[in-house]
Amino acid sequence: MSSLCFYQRFDARLVDNTLGYPYIVRNGEQMKTYDEPVAIKQLPRLNEYGPDDLFICCASFEERCVSSVTKLASSFRARYSIIFVIEETFYSREVNAQLIRLQTELSRHTSEGLYIIRCQRDNPADAIGQVKNIWQRVRPKDADEPFITLDISGFTKIYLLQLLHFLVAEQNLGIPRIIHTTQEYAPTRLTRGVEQITTVPNFFGTISLEKQTLLLLMLGFEPERCLSVWKQFNPVRTIALISNPPRDGQTDYLAYAESSNASLLSQGGVERRDIPPDDPFGVRQVLESIYHEVRDAYNVVIGPFGTKPQTIGVFLFCLEHPKVQVVYSFPSSYTHSYAQRQPGATLLLPLTSVAAMGFRNSE
Repeated sequence: MSSLCFYQRFDARLVDNTLGYPYIVRNGEQMKTYDEPVAIKQLPRLNEYGPDDLFICCASFEERCVSSVTKLASSFRARYSIIFVIEETFYSREVNAQLIRLQTELSRHTSEGLYIIRCQRDNPADAIGQVKNIWQRVRPKDADEPFITLDISGFTKIYLLQLLHFLVAEQNLGIPRIIHTTQEYAPTRLTRGVEQITTVPNFFGTISLEKQTLLLLMLGFEPERCLSVWKQFNPVRTIALISNPPRDGQTDYLAYAESSNASLLSQGGVERRDIPPDDPFGVRQVLESIYHEVRDAYNVVIGPFGTKPQTIGVFLFCLEHPKVQVVYSFPSSYTHSYAQRQPGATLLLPLTSVAAMGFRNSE
């Protein structure tokens, strides 16, 4: 990751010190540590000497999936861009419309090639296989200093985990710059029903028949998906993780998350703890504290049904704790409310300090 980036919002620069923990410098003065999400108005390239290596995003039925590319600085260039297209039967028109918008914008900022990865919602392995087929062409010039930006806004959480595993664990490229466009809050469910429950590939963990299960569920507005996982695993202990404080101080968000998940929260053996909505490093720290409490006493299983930045936190945690299993339930359908939500702010996620730490296999 480049040690020098410029952000229009701050009229400042983001600098890594010798320990790898960045701080903001304005007019020659150190201002504050970069330890929280930063809303951006313009996204510069990472490589100050030439085009970045790769820009990755996903076309979905959500309008927010195109927000980040409209904020690319006029000087932003990437050698290659990859657009994932997750096919949605009931929203094919919306998905194709967003794909055209992404292609149009990225064609102005891509110098060597733009690739489309078409894939099914329940088959991320096929999508990653398609990426592997083109990887020799699109991979970074220098694996020790890759310049990659990943927009997670349009991806499903299972796709995010698979893509990050490929980039970070398999290709050893470190954590890319990650941006995420939020959505305007609405007190309605996002999905209906549950189609299937699966263990996320590459996150199978190590399950002992001699241990009972501790289930960590990140709750949002999809109570059926969370409850179905809880019923299937029948854990002896469950910790429900809810975004608090909620994004932008929206206290009604917290109230609705609690009420929509009331059935699960009322069950015996279910505890509740808070996690930040948009800080992957903060989520990782919460998971670390829980893991430190229980260590090898349980089989630890995580269900990421909160925000997408929280799913990034799950990934960071699992890099160090491969014994932990991650599970996912596919919804039967998405609600019209989900599709109609308007884009919010585009956030640059605070991951530089995590990337600089270097990961170790502690187990």
